[in-house]
Amino acid sequence: MSNTTAIPRDDAGKLAFLQHLNATLPLYADILSVTADELAKLANGMAWFAHILEVQHLAAHYNDAVVANKRILRDGPADSVLNIPSLPVFPTPPPNPPFADIFGFVGLLIRRIKLQLAYTEAIGKALNIIPAHTPGVDPATMQPVLAVEFRGGHPYILCGLNGMNSFELEVDRGDGHFALLTIDMTPNHLDDYPLPAAGTVALWRYRAIYRLRDVRVGHWSQILEVSVIGV
Repeated sequence: MSNTTAIPRDDAGKLAFLQHLNATLPLYADILSVTADELAKLANGMAWFAHILEVQHLAAHYNDAVVANKRILRDGPADSVLNIPSLPVFPTPPPNPPFADIFGFVGLLIRRIKLQLAYTEAIGKALNIIPAHTPGVDPATMQPVLAVEFRGGHPYILCGLNGMNSFELEVDRGDGHFALLTIDMTPNHLDDYPLPAAGTVALWRYRAIYRLRDVRVGHWSQILEVSVIGV
């Protein structure tokens, strides 16, 4: 679908867009001839999209932990401590049945809204359905910017998608060689690799590159060096 309706390209932006439209459109429904059924369908689509993104996030995190443990089981080091992940607890799904092509429905609804006699630019701005006039981004110039937080002593690598499909993250754990850590379709990544022995410090280095339609694009990030302390 084209982006002429101002629908964002990334999932986080799409969810924020749905949440805003769901909150504001009822205020203009009467003058824009939007029906109660259409408002209900919008609310249901928003609820299901939020739900499935949360399920995806939990499943991806679980998969990352499983893959990390698989590598240790297969390759060691022999003195590693395995942290077998628990199965994720998924949120309760919305009560109403889901439907396919949420944004196809929303795109057609927006186009019809813009044809109403009562529609004005001010209403479009209030609904956030006027696309921003910004130049397109050249994927060849894209470069991730990495940062780090710690969760339970493990590095939580911060990396946004910036309109790309995914990012590829590599790590060097001190042997001078970068190896694939993950290809993630959601922002950020928790590195569940076992921590070093208690009281010791290891230097782990990370780098990332964006992917678009399963192909690397742009430039590798600057290397992020992280000191990891064993507990």
